[in-house]
Amino acid sequence: MKHPFAWLVFIFSLGILAASLFRVSFETVYLLAAAFLTFCLVFSRRKLIFVLCLSCAVFFFGALSLKNSRILPKEHISRFIYYQSDNFFCLEGLIDNQPALVDNKTTFIFKIRKLYSKNAQFSCCGKALVYVKGITGLAYGDVLLLKGKLFRPYNFGANQRRGFRDYLYNQGIYAFVRVRSASEIITLERNKGLGLKRFSLRLKSKIEAIIFKQVSVLTAAVLDAMLLGEKKFIPPLIYKSMMQTGTVHILVVSGFNTGIVAFIIFLILKLLRLKRKIRFILALPCLVIYCFATGASTPVVRATIMTIIFAAGFLVKREAQIYNSLAIAALSILLGNPRQIFDIGFQLSFSSVFAIAYLYPKLSGFLQTEKLKIRLLKLLLEGALVSFSAWVGTCGIIAYQFRMFSPVTVLANILIVPLAGFITLCGFSLVLASLGLPPLAPLFGATAELAVSLLIKLNLLLLKFPGAYFYLH
Repeated sequence: MKHPFAWLVFIFSLGILAASLFRVSFETVYLLAAAFLTFCLVFSRRKLIFVLCLSCAVFFFGALSLKNSRILPKEHISRFIYYQSDNFFCLEGLIDNQPALVDNKTTFIFKIRKLYSKNAQFSCCGKALVYVKGITGLAYGDVLLLKGKLFRPYNFGANQRRGFRDYLYNQGIYAFVRVRSASEIITLERNKGLGLKRFSLRLKSKIEAIIFKQVSVLTAAVLDAMLLGEKKFIPPLIYKSMMQTGTVHILVVSGFNTGIVAFIIFLILKLLRLKRKIRFILALPCLVIYCFATGASTPVVRATIMTIIFAAGFLVKREAQIYNSLAIAALSILLGNPRQIFDIGFQLSFSSVFAIAYLYPKLSGFLQTEKLKIRLLKLLLEGALVSFSAWVGTCGIIAYQFRMFSPVTVLANILIVPLAGFITLCGFSLVLASLGLPPLAPLFGATAELAVSLLIKLNLLLLKFPGAYFYLH
């Protein structure tokens, strides 16, 4: 088998999907996984039987991982939620992300440790999404005691395939906590949690402050989304228009952005005349910091893991293989949370990269792009093939999940993705200039303003094409 690891991860994923579709007890799946693992040991010298038994074992281990993720401990927060209850609870725990302020309401993910009800105290665990009216001044790593009402997540959404409750469950969040005001919150400790994550989020806040100081609100919103993955300031009409052209992915930090960050880091380290191995070793922690700063979304985690794998391959003088690297990245995410396989971001990220890795070389070879003498024509054709490959890999998922089909996506990505790359470079250059060479910051800011304006107008122009997009019924 040419790509054994990729094949095993594919089988593992099938096991997760099968466990979501069929009702089989945890004990049954466990026994089947153990039985086939035993068969692997018994038939280790008979290659064909060994491969079949190993595939079956991995399949049932995938199913087992999903079954296990659904088994909640007795002290889990979901056990304390009652329908139509007006009771207030006191909860003690730690803020597990950077609190967000939208419409004068602060939200954050709360990792619960203890629960107090009347005169009773319980050890408790699990995550809850907390809503607080007003500005709280809270940060990741704060240990709080708060008072509020407990609710089960509501299940609303554009369609029944992807309700909000299902999205939260896949993130391990089983409860809402509604706090009336900041006065109902007591801060017990600060600066807890993972130190690297605290540093990353503080760096993110500093970068955001620089961006919003240097450019207009609209340009800052686009840069904030492209550089740091924050979409909350993007106007709904612009977000919807980019969804219709199939270019909304540029407003999400992805492997593309991670590649630009890696390029900038390697360039700076190269200018410092450091040896190549030292550059690789120093660049990896910087990429991990960037991953935390952008919220560790699936595309960034995937790109970061793949970059680390390729760097490790260079350090040990072995070439990393794209399919196995992609498989290791997927397995790393699924082992942490197998329910991520149902996340749309996970599906789009891995399907697009796989489609590019598989289709692009075949299309390029068929059209013999390497024989083109005109460099500009060659670049345009290669860009079109990459865009078409990614579209083929993701159009089915988008049509199923969003009930929308956008034929203009291929053309839109050919034109807009390079422009988005230029805007991203301008954004990072703006931040670096503000920190090191402040007189140059307005130059990069003005360039970013012009590029963002061009991007929005170009996207709106593409929507006017006949049959640019249509909804499926």
